[in-house]
Amino acid sequence: MKNQFKLSLLMLITSAVVYAQKTSEFEMDEKYTIYKENFTTNDNTTLVLNLKSTTAQVLESPDDKVYIEYTKEFRNTRKKKIEAQLKLLEVSGKKEGNKITYSSRSRMNIGDRMYSFHEILIGRFEGKQSLKDSLPKAIKRKSLDSILHEIKDAESLYRNKILGGLTRKPRTSKQKKRDQIIISKMVIKIPKNIHVRATLENSNLVFMNDFYNRATMNVRNSRLRFKSLGNALNNFDFDNGYFNAEEVSGGSYSFANAKEVRIGHLSNSILNTEFTKVEIGEIGKKVDLIDFTGEYFLYNWTEDFNTFNLNSEYSKIHIFKPKTNYGFKVFGNNIKNITKGFNADLQSNASGEKYLVLEKKPNENELSTGQIDFDMVNGIIYSYED
Repeated sequence: MKNQFKLSLLMLITSAVVYAQKTSEFEMDEKYTIYKENFTTNDNTTLVLNLKSTTAQVLESPDDKVYIEYTKEFRNTRKKKIEAQLKLLEVSGKKEGNKITYSSRSRMNIGDRMYSFHEILIGRFEGKQSLKDSLPKAIKRKSLDSILHEIKDAESLYRNKILGGLTRKPRTSKQKKRDQIIISKMVIKIPKNIHVRATLENSNLVFMNDFYNRATMNVRNSRLRFKSLGNALNNFDFDNGYFNAEEVSGGSYSFANAKEVRIGHLSNSILNTEFTKVEIGEIGKKVDLIDFTGEYFLYNWTEDFNTFNLNSEYSKIHIFKPKTNYGFKVFGNNIKNITKGFNADLQSNASGEKYLVLEKKPNENELSTGQIDFDMVNGIIYSYED
């Protein structure tokens, strides 16, 4: 009885913020349209999103308009509770000249949020095993496909971590009929080429299509999931949350205290990080990393990565060597270099001045695919073979 109560409670809490791409497989009693509007745009339009405690799916618009639709559906929910839920929502939208502003805020303290974009979360309660144990260990080279797999399954891994703590028993049809279900659904469709400025707090956004709009984002305690993300003018300020992208090509991204930063392919970008763990499946052309007290896993390199620069303090860098001809130079002070066999070599300069710690020149008889340069103070380099 205790376990059944915990399950019912979890279903109520999580389904209150679950996101369904398809129509619910459950027959709902009531549906409310919280907001529905569209706005015309041109290439000079800026879309401002102010979202707090909000879960949304972002799609590419089929034309030159911004479309926003927000609905809530209820099943087995008392009228007073529905009214109370709706009163917690504050939603507004307006257009002034070439500026469109949409704000959504829930005064409910949601806590941990879950979301699914292909099927209702409740339909996956039974028979779903966590993928965590099947993922490769961090000290082994991960392929780009492996990183992409982790990114795509990030939501289910997060859900299963919580669900695994429950002892679930088969529920009778009578018990299921009594389950209280609340489904929130927000869809934002954005045309290409307009500038998107977003302030996000305690929110979840999943971008279902490639997103090449110019984006300026200030993100706090939130989750972002992208397919391909890329614009030379992108500027992200991200503090404490989860960031997953299958590809990032262009822009500047700052991460502080992020719980998870995972990128499939990275190129033509600047990452500035503090107290954050970062995994990069594949490094392409012109990548610059600036880090303080973080940890990086650099798994693979394209055959034309060209230049890679790292400037760091108190960092741990796990580097898996490129399989092509390349140059590698480390400049700095007080660096521990751990190579295969885990033979540690502590190198330091008592004066505190930086010096050339190690250098590997590319083979002169082969075409070089790129140069890797580290500028480090008080750091550890873990060098791995396959």
